[in-house]
Amino acid sequence: MNRLHEAHLSDEKLIGFALDGEALPEDAQHHLEHCARCQQRIAHYQKFHDALVARFYRSQCPAGTDLSLYTMGLLRQKERQRIANHLVDCPLCSIEVEKTYSFMQSWPVPTSVPSPARSPLVRRIFAALVSQPQLQLSLRNDAQEPLWPRHYQGESVDLSLHLSHTSKGENALIGVLTSAEADEDVAALTGIPAELYAAPWPGETFSEQAGYLPLLCTQIDDMGNIVFKSVPVGEYFMVIHLPGREMIVEGLIIENN
Repeated sequence: MNRLHEAHLSDEKLIGFALDGEALPEDAQHHLEHCARCQQRIAHYQKFHDALVARFYRSQCPAGTDLSLYTMGLLRQKERQRIANHLVDCPLCSIEVEKTYSFMQSWPVPTSVPSPARSPLVRRIFAALVSQPQLQLSLRNDAQEPLWPRHYQGESVDLSLHLSHTSKGENALIGVLTSAEADEDVAALTGIPAELYAAPWPGETFSEQAGYLPLLCTQIDDMGNIVFKSVPVGEYFMVIHLPGREMIVEGLIIENN
């Protein structure tokens, strides 16, 4: 009996070879070349994998139309946040959104648009709320803890937002901007404008957006800090004009202390 066919290759080795392209040791490769049973097993694994990919590939991803509407800022806030959260973990959709932005850059800029910051060609990043403090139980008549600080992520940019109260009872919104990329220096963003707008704005048409003026304006300092002083009670969204793109943070609710 030919002992070459007595000890078949393990499932782990065959799956790694069939699906991941892992190289087999020389003796295993020699075995595979002469073993019809192991060759059949590899064909079975590949067929099963192809069937799974055909059925479930990107089954949890948003529709292509929704991704296109997202890039143009034409979705409602709930849908924008859902896609923004999805983009944090899905490189495939992130690439598709990036390609859509690149395609939009080839559009002619309408002469009626007064500012490039309000042009549909500006790449917009809707920041995803990546973590949030848990609510604490409180007794009746006790003040409930506010949902601060908040932490957002938009591509490689991380933003931590804190709400502070001055001795005069005024609200101060303080942001700390950092980068997840080691080669990106936050100091290079010094002087970048950041604006606070009264909500709503992101879901409107571009022509309607052009008439909006920010309630408060500030600039990023050399440490990546963003400070808005004397913020009235209300609901806001923030726009940070990063190089080549805008980072939009929605759902900022300032309540009485």
